[in-house]
Amino acid sequence: MARPHRPLSLVAACALLVPLLAGCGSSTQEAPPPAATSLPAEITDDGVSVTLTVPAGWDRAGQDAPLVVRTEEPYGDPGFTANVVVTTEPPGGSTLAEQTAAAADYLAETADWTVDPTQPGPIDLAGLPAHRFGGTRTVDGVEVSQVETIVEVATSTGTAFVFVTESFATQDADGAAQARAVTDSLVVTPVG
Repeated sequence: MARPHRPLSLVAACALLVPLLAGCGSSTQEAPPPAATSLPAEITDDGVSVTLTVPAGWDRAGQDAPLVVRTEEPYGDPGFTANVVVTTEPPGGSTLAEQTAAAADYLAETADWTVDPTQPGPIDLAGLPAHRFGGTRTVDGVEVSQVETIVEVATSTGTAFVFVTESFATQDADGAAQARAVTDSLVVTPVG
């Protein structure tokens, strides 16, 4: 029996996490000097192992999956915490084009979503084919940019996918740059 595609549930999970993370702090404070080192974060799920580097001044949310890393200090008032969410989909028969279209269609139907035409489309990430798209929305009065990168991973049992979602206050240049650095540090390995 064919397995239904999960990009809608994965994108929906990320969309639900955005408002939750928006409430992680209510004021802007002087940030303490960041620690001198970055830390690795890893998730193994759905036939793939994903490792990324968490920069100084960021931490990992407590759960195993999805993998969520975020800044320790929110940006602006009422405050939005820049974050990166990594989810996976097990090997199956879908293609990168199908996953991308389903996720883009879902977001297009989301209230207050405006597509960002500057996102590059097809890219390589971690040496693998990927597609990047994004847009903006308002969360608790803060304009938030969200960038979705879908990575195709060939495994011995089919094609798995890694979904990486960067979210940050649109005016938070540091948060945007750090979120992109987390995404660009991605290392993906098929398991099994």
